[in-house]
Amino acid sequence: MVVKWDFQMSMKKELSHLASNLGADLFAIVSSKDLDGAPKGHRPKDILPNAESVIVLGMKLLDAQVDILPSGNARDFFATSPRQDVFAGHTGFVSEQLDEIGYTLARFLEKKGYRAFHQMSSRGGTDNRYLIGLFSVKHAAVQSGLGVFGYHSMVITPQYGPRIRLTAILTDAEIKSDTPLDADFCVSCSGTPCIAMCPSYAIQIPTDGLPYNINKFACCQYMTTRPTCAVCVKVCPVGDEQVK
Repeated sequence: MVVKWDFQMSMKKELSHLASNLGADLFAIVSSKDLDGAPKGHRPKDILPNAESVIVLGMKLLDAQVDILPSGNARDFFATSPRQDVFAGHTGFVSEQLDEIGYTLARFLEKKGYRAFHQMSSRGGTDNRYLIGLFSVKHAAVQSGLGVFGYHSMVITPQYGPRIRLTAILTDAEIKSDTPLDADFCVSCSGTPCIAMCPSYAIQIPTDGLPYNINKFACCQYMTTRPTCAVCVKVCPVGDEQVK
């Protein structure tokens, strides 16, 4: 038993060191069984039979790229801005960088004889009928302890707020998992700016113990008329107040 635990820790250290050297800012592990509450067809074992662990990686967005987003007149449904296009390009670039790191870790596992499925940051495999991805990297990130859900349904990390991109690797390697974060950044948030500034009125105060209450169809419809939105990312005080 001790040997198995030592192996899990050794593997975790190798992967964490590799991810950090390649440029990842965030790294955590969650056991696949902790994600068995996902809808059928979207659980780790539905995607990779015999999945044991999920590796979650994150990269921080540049603060100046986030801060350039317009938000002063966020309720104007007809307002567009080249700044949104610049931000969309930035998130796309960071996602591609993150995907290279995820692929490298997946290949590292394959070379050691394990199976590895890379849930990309740039391509989530979204079913546009229901706006649900093949695998929820956000839920994996929360269960792994990288952050917690905010009212805007984004993952809020202690270090960077929601100013991040995420990717994940599902593997049949058994790796020592991390624990969820015990925090709530929204309950004491002054003015709930993500709700007040949402241009599509999609975000509401959650009820019944749920972490968020968002009309994802209203959000998606709004973003079809412009390069992106991300007002909720910009105005979130957790990311805004941290020393970057």
